[in-house]
Amino acid sequence: MATTLTIRTNWVDADVSYSVTPADYITLDLANDYMIWSEDLEDLMTHEPSSGEINEHAVVIDDNTDKMVPECLLMDYSHDIGGVYYTHLVKGMGENKRYVFCFSFSGITATEPQLETWDDDTHSTTAKHVLGNGTPANSMIKAVCTTGALPPGAGWVGNALAGGTASRIVKLNAGNGALSGAGHLYANIKIVLPMAYATPAVESFVLTVRYTWQ
Repeated sequence: MATTLTIRTNWVDADVSYSVTPADYITLDLANDYMIWSEDLEDLMTHEPSSGEINEHAVVIDDNTDKMVPECLLMDYSHDIGGVYYTHLVKGMGENKRYVFCFSFSGITATEPQLETWDDDTHSTTAKHVLGNGTPANSMIKAVCTTGALPPGAGWVGNALAGGTASRIVKLNAGNGALSGAGHLYANIKIVLPMAYATPAVESFVLTVRYTWQ
């Protein structure tokens, strides 16, 4: 039987694991839900934000320093939590927090699950500005595995994600290999805009968890 993956985001307390308090997490509907990185888009919106609203709350690039995008919100199309609410702030995103993005596996895997980013779901290119504009090492998307421990401090740098090469991914089992059974893995993910970046853009990208099973 195939090992299945369920992805969740923490919307209550990023110091608490899914195993301890499942109600702190929202399960993503991968066909409809998506994440929005924003300056200050409203949490708990009662409608799906329009492109105009997203643009209105776009991040302002800082001319003097690199800037972490302040907010990540889950656009919960099926509004599983809170009844009528569509947007839910992802707690602990980019902070020194361990239980932010949760990846739950139903059984064993043949390879260690790894977190990747791509331009789109063809998983063939990493050309967008947010992914380094053709230079994967310059990707603005940073991630760190938090399955076994907190990130390495409040100003954690993480690994620049772009494509599927070994240096541009994050291993979600902390480098300990394939999973021997069902369990929950964790990561923290943020976007950092380079100082005075010359090309403002509104871009989408794909976060992918790659693994095989027996």
